[in-house]
Amino acid sequence: MFTHLPPLSWLRAFEASARLGNFTRAAEELGLTPSAVSYQVRALEAELGRKLFARQRRMLVLTLAGQNYLPVVTKAFSVIETGTAGIFGKNNPATLTLRGLSSFNVLWLMPRIGAFRQAHPEINLRILSASWSESGGRDPIDIDIRYGDGTWPDGAVVALCKGDVVPVCAPALAGPIATVLQGPLIEITGAIDTWAQFQQEHAPQTALPDPVYVVDQSLVALELAKSGQGYALIADTLAAPYLVRGDLVLACAAILPERLGHYIVLPHAGNHHRPEIVACVNWLVDQARLG
Repeated sequence: MFTHLPPLSWLRAFEASARLGNFTRAAEELGLTPSAVSYQVRALEAELGRKLFARQRRMLVLTLAGQNYLPVVTKAFSVIETGTAGIFGKNNPATLTLRGLSSFNVLWLMPRIGAFRQAHPEINLRILSASWSESGGRDPIDIDIRYGDGTWPDGAVVALCKGDVVPVCAPALAGPIATVLQGPLIEITGAIDTWAQFQQEHAPQTALPDPVYVVDQSLVALELAKSGQGYALIADTLAAPYLVRGDLVLACAAILPERLGHYIVLPHAGNHHRPEIVACVNWLVDQARLG
């Protein structure tokens, strides 16, 4: 039985090298020398008869065979780890690190996250906030919720939610589109669904003033609009709590289809098959479907 299974030490060397990007970091994790890790990977390649890495100057790049093999090896180690913990572990709660954009965390995630904890009391959560989808940091992230076009190369991507961009304002300021476009306008820096696009789409003959406020987060734009400071153009996913409470209303009937969206990114450096990650991803997707 299992007559064609490569030595587990070779598989560990391959998995760590693929996840960490070079033999030196893999060696540090495994308590070996870089030459020992390199030897084990070469031995595995010889055993399989295929190259798993294309060696470059300072990094390792998976070949097509390596890309296909890595999920198999990762899942196998995950099954062993989960089974071992389940049978012999101390039943310590799992900890999941989730990062999202600040506005998304406050407006979408926080009102819902209590339901996840009720369904999964065995999972502890670390919730981090970022100002931008490309924000770095040294904290290892299990689930990264980003806003963009879904083409990030550093992880597996799962679509979460994408809707419309809507103009919102305090109830007293609502009116026809020509009135809205007179301002005052609130713009979110870095957004691609802008007031200029809105004007070109719905009222190209109307002159567009410069924004009176330029902010870096949707939450700030929403609070400015709530206080009667002007009109904000916001993803309906984030505007929903304000609209439901009546703090804000749709400034006019015109909308824009959202060109970007919120996505779940599961970093390649992590183990996507951990039960707590699978449970959280499934829950997030279900919540997004519910609206």
